[in-house]
Amino acid sequence: MSLDIKTNPKITAATDIDAVSHQLAALRADMSRLAETVSGIAGRRGSRIAADIADGLDEAKHYAQSKSRSAEAQLEDSVVAHPFMTIGLAAGAGFLVGALSRR
Repeated sequence: MSLDIKTNPKITAATDIDAVSHQLAALRADMSRLAETVSGIAGRRGSRIAADIADGLDEAKHYAQSKSRSAEAQLEDSVVAHPFMTIGLAAGAGFLVGALSRR
């Protein structure tokens, strides 16, 4: 009796199981490397996006500060140029708030 793989079903089944086990192990290793690669890419992109957002917020903060300084300077110039109109507007706003608060 010879041990030919084609004629002995037990040897063929064992060989097939071993081949499938090796393929599954290789597939697990490939999936693990793929997960590490994707995680690394996502981490780098996330860091870049966070840095871009921080830069954008910093630019917006500087823009708002410069605009508020400009508006404040314009308001001061207007008050200095028209002091009586400023007092009249302040008094009118006070009467308006007083009238609305009585209701």
